[in-house]
Amino acid sequence: MDKQTTAEENAGTLRGLRIQTLSLWMVAATLVVSVLIGDGIIHVMRDHKKLAEMTKEYIHVQEEAEDLLLGSNYLTDQVRLYAVTKDLSYAEAYFVEAEETRRRDKALDALEELMKDRDEEILKPSREALALSNELMDLEIHAMKLAALSADESGSTLLPQIRDYPLTEEELSYTAEEKSDAAVSLAFSGEYREMKRQIEGKISDVTESVMAICEKEQAESEQEMKAALIRQSIYTVLIVILVIFSYITIAVLILRPIRVYVNCIKNNNFLEITGAYEFKYLAATYNNVYEMTLEQQNMLRQKAERDALTGLLNRQSFEQLKERLRDPSKKLAFLMIDVDVFKAINDNYGHDVGDQALIKVANLLDENFRRADYILRIGGDEFAVIMEKMTVDKKQIIRDKINAINDILQHPQGDFPKYSLSVGIAFSEEGFHEKLFQQTDTALYHTKENGRCGFTFYDELK
Repeated sequence: MDKQTTAEENAGTLRGLRIQTLSLWMVAATLVVSVLIGDGIIHVMRDHKKLAEMTKEYIHVQEEAEDLLLGSNYLTDQVRLYAVTKDLSYAEAYFVEAEETRRRDKALDALEELMKDRDEEILKPSREALALSNELMDLEIHAMKLAALSADESGSTLLPQIRDYPLTEEELSYTAEEKSDAAVSLAFSGEYREMKRQIEGKISDVTESVMAICEKEQAESEQEMKAALIRQSIYTVLIVILVIFSYITIAVLILRPIRVYVNCIKNNNFLEITGAYEFKYLAATYNNVYEMTLEQQNMLRQKAERDALTGLLNRQSFEQLKERLRDPSKKLAFLMIDVDVFKAINDNYGHDVGDQALIKVANLLDENFRRADYILRIGGDEFAVIMEKMTVDKKQIIRDKINAINDILQHPQGDFPKYSLSVGIAFSEEGFHEKLFQQTDTALYHTKENGRCGFTFYDELK
């Protein structure tokens, strides 16, 4: 049917009306609907931007809540390490975190800034968590005072923050060994663990509350976007009715893109760049935002799972792995690794060389262990390896790997310093359990106490 035939049929249907008048009315109606369509597109874009901003805000809140918990956990780690090893660097790191880095306080400030326009009750658990963490510091300094005196009964090397902490007459009368045991007992006591559990619970309450708010706002935004899409469909139908002769163009430029976009959104795909300019603009905008969102998610996931310096799995990944490998049917070997004389490398050669030393260790571990093994950096100069399907009868494999790595580290090229690894190893035939960590730590301690640059199997200590 050509344009002339269509015009004649329209003229016959609209009795008493001039074609020019009808055309003007159709143009006017088309313009009105077009304006409405443009407004709908703007609403969709605005709602999508609002949704992206809410998601970003939620991610920031999660990050800050995690920082609050990480700061508290870091203090716990340093106290426990100091109580066990008596290494002064752990006590110094504790007070650097508590008084200078102040991750807990900064995280709470950031949370309050992010949620300043919200109900203040949402952040009440995070403030309580910080208060509990500060309360816990008294117990931690108590433990460090006992540990410090057990290593230096004269108190000549006590840090200023520890020196003035009062001990009871009974505690002062303890032998060095009793003071050391009391310090470890305090740092690992049931009271201590219960307070840590309360801190974690309160931080979890904050994230759950924020998630509930975000889910509600996301649902509202989704309803607004659905309503906008419905309006778009109605406007499209109106255009088809008013402009019959341009139906094919409308179907190609509007209806088809809408169907394609809905399917793309349902399938979580990028929108196809098709249809009219407005739709192409909408698709390009959506695709840009979607791509940026994916990149941000990947960056956050990488940041959460990987150590920034070495690229190895980090402490958070280690905690997740421990839970995943608790299966009693799993046979595995667990290696805890310390870099020997690492502090001396930092002091004598600078932190850049120290970082290179850590990267070299990470690369050697990655090259020498199996692709299926989990290689992690769990602390400053502490690494770990979890080897699944590894049993006691395969000790020689582990020996060879560690000896090969230490041989390379002991024979560096150029002016790079010589250093080595101390390793503790334990096996389990019933998955990862808490005793396995303690066994490996005991084996590592034995290695460090007996010349370093080597390894100890826990079962050979018996």
